[in-house]
Amino acid sequence: MIMAAAAGDGMDASKKVEADPSADAQATHVPCSRLTIGSWNLVAKYDEHVLLSLYWFERKLVWEVLHLGVVRKMEVDFEDVSAASLATAGGDEPERLILELARPPRFYKEATTDSSQVANYVYTTDFTNGQASQVSRHILYFPRGAISSHAGEMKRAGLPLRVESGGAHTGNGLQSLEGGSRGGAVHAMAARLRQPPTSSPRLDAIILQEQLEREMRECQARYTGICPVRARMYAAAFDELILVIARDEPKRGSVLRRVRDEARMSIDSYRTVFETSLGFGCGKLTQAVEIKGDLEEQINSLEREIRDLTVEAKQLGELCESLEHRAERKAKASEVKDKELVDLAAEKQQLEDLLVVLRLSKQDRAAGK
Repeated sequence: MIMAAAAGDGMDASKKVEADPSADAQATHVPCSRLTIGSWNLVAKYDEHVLLSLYWFERKLVWEVLHLGVVRKMEVDFEDVSAASLATAGGDEPERLILELARPPRFYKEATTDSSQVANYVYTTDFTNGQASQVSRHILYFPRGAISSHAGEMKRAGLPLRVESGGAHTGNGLQSLEGGSRGGAVHAMAARLRQPPTSSPRLDAIILQEQLEREMRECQARYTGICPVRARMYAAAFDELILVIARDEPKRGSVLRRVRDEARMSIDSYRTVFETSLGFGCGKLTQAVEIKGDLEEQINSLEREIRDLTVEAKQLGELCESLEHRAERKAKASEVKDKELVDLAAEKQQLEDLLVVLRLSKQDRAAGK
């Protein structure tokens, strides 16, 4: 989204191949004898091999270098210079200009066109082996009197220039810029995410997207979830976008700052909710572990009780079967005994009836006599 916004902002300004933005403005060109940026060092082998151009109207500093047969340049605004020190020594020693940049320069190279009257430049990558994008201190050496004659104009233009004369103050000039070099990490991050526009806004978006993806791979940032590395990279890109837009459109820049602050407030609130929910979840997890332990003990106790009851039920079942079998046998025996009793009762009845008949017959015989 940041890339698309940056490309949209540069839509109108990048309709064609970018011409030299300062070709028609009043400028001062000063030849350099040596340019040092970090471990990258370039010594001028002939006149105008390395030039420092000061475009007063557009308030820009430009390092123009003939590199591999092509004119390349680094461009910074006057506002990007956080500190400057000019050391002038006696004798034949060269003058030294030390510039401390708050932001990395923009890189251009001369484009091949049909017309050779106008110098056209397009965006290119860092041709100093990455030193200009990572090191904020640029040291330029000039022939005696070449740059010191323009010191007054540089001060009037608003550059924070401090002129030191004599070799004894050279070390102090370096020490005075130490504070600015401590922001090298921020400078490098901004350098990797901030690049000048090309001739195509679509190409701008593609280049920025590729740079962001490359940085995320190099920093091992995660594409999803909570990732502090990705958050820092996105914040640096958004802050850089705000600075670029606020320079041309202050109202739009203030709106973007407000959007950034509200987004940070929302993220902070989400972080608070997440941390609170994380604590609540941890408490619930601990409670669940304790409850689980109690429930496991209770389950084991109940399973033991079930096993004991199962054994008891089996024993009682066997006892019931034994009692039923015994009762059945007893019932059968009682049935046989009852039949014998019935037979005996019938036989007794027959005998009693016979006895009565015999008694009657005896009485009849006695009466006949």
